[in-house]
Amino acid sequence: MEKIKNTKIIIFILLFIDFIALFYGISTLSISKDEANIYFGDKNLLYFITHIGTYIFGQNDYGLRLPFLFFHILSCILLFILAKKYTKSDFDAILSLILFILLPGSVASALLVNEASFVIFFSLCILCLYEYNKKILFYVFLISALFIDKTFNILFLTFFFFGIYKKNSTMFIISFILFALNLTFYGFEVSGKPKGYLLDTLGIFAACFSPLIFIYFFYVLYRLTFKDDKSLLWFLGSITFIFCLLLSLRQKLYLEDFLPFCVICTPLLVKTLMQSYRVRLPRFRLKYKIFIECALAFLLFCYFSIVANNILYFFIKNPNDHFANNYHIAKELAYKLKQNGINSIHAKKELQKRLLFYGIKDSKKLYIREFNVKDDNFKTIDIKLGKNVKKYKIYEK
Repeated sequence: MEKIKNTKIIIFILLFIDFIALFYGISTLSISKDEANIYFGDKNLLYFITHIGTYIFGQNDYGLRLPFLFFHILSCILLFILAKKYTKSDFDAILSLILFILLPGSVASALLVNEASFVIFFSLCILCLYEYNKKILFYVFLISALFIDKTFNILFLTFFFFGIYKKNSTMFIISFILFALNLTFYGFEVSGKPKGYLLDTLGIFAACFSPLIFIYFFYVLYRLTFKDDKSLLWFLGSITFIFCLLLSLRQKLYLEDFLPFCVICTPLLVKTLMQSYRVRLPRFRLKYKIFIECALAFLLFCYFSIVANNILYFFIKNPNDHFANNYHIAKELAYKLKQNGINSIHAKKELQKRLLFYGIKDSKKLYIREFNVKDDNFKTIDIKLGKNVKKYKIYEK
């Protein structure tokens, strides 16, 4: 059980299946309002990543999202390498990889235009360099993170406390300086009237982990608090979680800035679970088997619900209630417009940028808007979403 033959083949098969599933998932999505603002907005990290993708693969959804899928696959490889250091077993390392692949937060980071996919990849590079004693490269990558994205402030804070714990003066001094510089360069919003968003924060954590895994994540952090030997991943998960909870007491957080540092803690979860499982006699392992099977079944359900999310329209009465509604319609609408010989039209600002990505320009003569009643005086375009239909009317002014 501990030693698995052909480990590389198993990993290749897992990554191949994951890539094919996510590649299909890309085909079900349209560019969202926020993604359109990134693509046509200020020149930052995401702007350059998306434009490099569309330059190579064309201005379509594959060009927009494949770079993030590429970072996801690289992150999976690094996650397995990191897990080998923690679990000391090919079987447990593969379980860590499977858990990472199936987590809703990981799937979303691979499909959507956001910093999370790259942050996960670069953070795993830094963690692997530290765990495998590549000290020079470790500090080079850690310092480089300062110039990449503000999100890495939580990673600097983690290494600051971990350096104090390990009595590593070089680590905690450099990490403190990097954390201070990060706040100086990028700032951190703490103004405004304090509001409680604790329940919102916990809800999003649960959604990105799945409820069962989130509860176990919290249990592992709490349980290992009383252990003498604390790992780097425990510090990363604990500081991220506590930091989120404290800040959510006064303001709403952009949790994509914090969740990447939690989802890469899967080796710690698997290590703790398998240690508890193996120290018990076979007849006392039933509750662990039930937990593993239930968690796996729920994760698989969430995974395929995200990848094949368009199927859910068959079970939803109002298409606007679909959790991914903001990532649909635009591509199909642009295709229908082109079928009708329309290459320019004026729409609401949010929809206008989305249509522009698919080659539909703005117009001062032709207009389009959504409507819910049948009116034969206007030319209509129907977009079918499962058993539902969204109707748009085209008119001149």
